Amino acid sequence: MTQITSSVLDKESSNRKELTKKGRVKLENISVNYKTRGNLVTAIENTSIEIEPGEFVCLLGPSGCGKSTLLNCVAGFVKPNSGQITVDGELIKQPGPDRGMVFQQYSLYPWKTVIENIAFGPKVTGRGSQSPETTANHFLEMIGLTKYAKHYPNELSGGMQQRVGIARALANYPRVLLMDEPFGALDSQTRLIMQENLLRLWREFGTTVIFVTHDVDEAVFLSDRIIVMSSNPGRVIKDIKINLERPRNTNTTTSTRFVELRKICLDLIRDESLKVFESQKI
Repeated sequence: MTQITSSVLDKESSNRKELTKKGRVKLENISVNYKTRGNLVTAIENTSIEIEPGEFVCLLGPSGCGKSTLLNCVAGFVKPNSGQITVDGELIKQPGPDRGMVFQQYSLYPWKTVIENIAFGPKVTGRGSQSPETTANHFLEMIGLTKYAKHYPNELSGGMQQRVGIARALANYPRVLLMDEPFGALDSQTRLIMQENLLRLWREFGTTVIFVTHDVDEAVFLSDRIIVMSSNPGRVIKDIKINLERPRNTNTTTSTRFVELRKICLDLIRDESLKVFESQKI
């Protein structure tokens, strides 16, 4: 395997420092409608959010509140019916390598090895200051899976596959990392380890993160801010600053402030979930 020299590490560090200056996301008056069974449904209504470079922001809300739809708008997969979204002032019109995406399902290429999966993006986009293989080796080392470089995805555990997925997204040096319930399919212990690993990578990498989750504890543990969304249609009902010290670990979850923030979020989600329940009664 290629050895990672100090000069390579210096260049990769320089790339990361550049990213900390980028990644300002601005959503202005976003609305998304779609038709189902002949009816027009509003998934997101007149929603505005501004996210600073390097922030870790979680989108939280009941099922069907438009969290994933909003994330897909930022990714460029869904075009809003009204409003606009910009990254560093550039209007989003389609998907691009400046926005990395990590899904709940392990979306690795099964016919490619771990190292080939991570190197694929840099090969296609040409992003990064080193060769795709060197960049891939660097990120493989960051996620602690160097000895699995030649393994295929089906030879890895779920948590390991998701680590590779995160590394593959970061290898393009995105200004924004978009994560749609990436740990939702993992058991609770693996999920906690993955959360801590993600925070370590985020501190080192410095990119903006927008993270969708249904899990209140996960949102409070990870984020700088939690955007709580309403149900039917999705709107921002609360923007909560998570003023917990970093770095965070398991002790964080037993602190008084963590418990307070958790209760605030749970109460909001419960109220919105009850509205959904009542609206579905015959």
